[in-house]
Amino acid sequence: MKIIFLVFFIVLSFFLMFNASAMIEKKRLMIFYGVGMVVTILLFILSPAIAFGISKVATIDYNAIDKLVKSLFLSFLCLFFLNLFILLVVENLINFFIGFHQTNNQANLSKNPIRAVIENKSRILTLTKGVFFVLGQCLPYYGIWIGSYR
Repeated sequence: MKIIFLVFFIVLSFFLMFNASAMIEKKRLMIFYGVGMVVTILLFILSPAIAFGISKVATIDYNAIDKLVKSLFLSFLCLFFLNLFILLVVENLINFFIGFHQTNNQANLSKNPIRAVIENKSRILTLTKGVFFVLGQCLPYYGIWIGSYR
């Protein structure tokens, strides 16, 4: 079951990181991530009560349910937080650097480092998202779902 959750969260985070910003308006996406983080934190705080209720209804060990519920909430928190970070910080940082050079450094726009960044903005953004996806999403999910069950 832990492998299923690991694959689910990796696929979901891949979709949200690479496809959601093209399909959904940026403001709505920020609200979705922010509300998701707040709800996940509240549910994480309530997770002992949720685990206790599930263990009584399903007659499953409380510790196993508690570990599963906390892993779920940590995964959702990681999902929402990192995607919000990518949406707010990384995209805006790249746009800020390019905008700065276009307004304050117009004499050097034709020179190679600046010109290459401006021409390859979408590739740089995709590469940055890829690095954050592998190191910021896949690695924590592996730690949450595989590493915590050893």
